[in-house]
Amino acid sequence: MVARAVEDADRRLHDLRQEEREEGAVGAAALALSIAASVARPEFALPLFIGGAFVAARAVLAAWRRWDLVDRLLVDRDAYAIPEVRARGEREAGMPNRRWLSLVIRSRLELGANPRVVANAEDLSALAEELSDPQLELEPACAAACSRLLTDELASPLINYTLPADDVRSRLLQIRSGFRRRD
Repeated sequence: MVARAVEDADRRLHDLRQEEREEGAVGAAALALSIAASVARPEFALPLFIGGAFVAARAVLAAWRRWDLVDRLLVDRDAYAIPEVRARGEREAGMPNRRWLSLVIRSRLELGANPRVVANAEDLSALAEELSDPQLELEPACAAACSRLLTDELASPLINYTLPADDVRSRLLQIRSGFRRRD
């Protein structure tokens, strides 16, 4: 990702956050006014309620679009210049999430129903051990890639059989290359 694209993404996140706050405030105010209008001027209550609900729904949509943009940026190392992406990536690379990912791998290995899991069992087992080792740090972008590999039904070659099986091993190698010993 080039610097210009990072700036554009940061600006878009800022705009979506602002839209979410503004529309949330207007929606809440309209809903509050609809309650007050139900006592003072009942004929205004329903239109205010419908308008407030509509604007509040737009705030929820802006929040979802912001979350989705951050989620897409998580796998791009250059995007970690954006504070919101960096914060979410650090949570992804934190030990609680890593322990959960390790459990997901172990449960998939125990089930043994997926031929792609069976074919990559050795690498997956090693990854599970590395994820649960507190002496290792994991780059946030690699943690996000690991989450996608294990949970994303559309983008994961481990889960989605329409994607090439060879991609599983390359993604595992990419993820495992993100581990470093803690200082």
